[in-house]
Amino acid sequence: MERLPYDEDTAFLLADNAATLARIVRTVPPERLRATRFGEWTAVEVLGHLADSAEIFAERVRRCITEDRPALQSFDQDALAAERRNAERDPMDLSRRVSAAHAEIVRSLMDEKARSRPGIHSEYGELDAGHFGAYEARHARDHVDELAKAFPPTA
Repeated sequence: MERLPYDEDTAFLLADNAATLARIVRTVPPERLRATRFGEWTAVEVLGHLADSAEIFAERVRRCITEDRPALQSFDQDALAAERRNAERDPMDLSRRVSAAHAEIVRSLMDEKARSRPGIHSEYGELDAGHFGAYEARHARDHVDELAKAFPPTA
């Protein structure tokens, strides 16, 4: 796996992702979000996936910084989505979860020394806290871009 660097642009991307989701859930009715599909998932399920992954990556960053080389497990996104019943969740709540987790990542990685703190991923081996923050930023961006195209700002 390519090790991703974390920098100021990454921090802005995390903030932009959260802001775009907040705009979408404030301007698009929940019924429309539940009815719009992206492959197998509805827009609400995509929001739930984003909330779940944001919290998981914020936790990975936190553990890398506070623990000595923590063991970090992979997660099954479909099983997690079913367990958390993301299809039934409130879009506003999901957006707030992403915002809180992204803000936590940004705060945690402000210190450049914290970015290099390692964790041991169950599939990819040693990766640092900065990588996990950057990975979440890119992962969220891909989904957020898809949502933003489907639900553009209204004039």
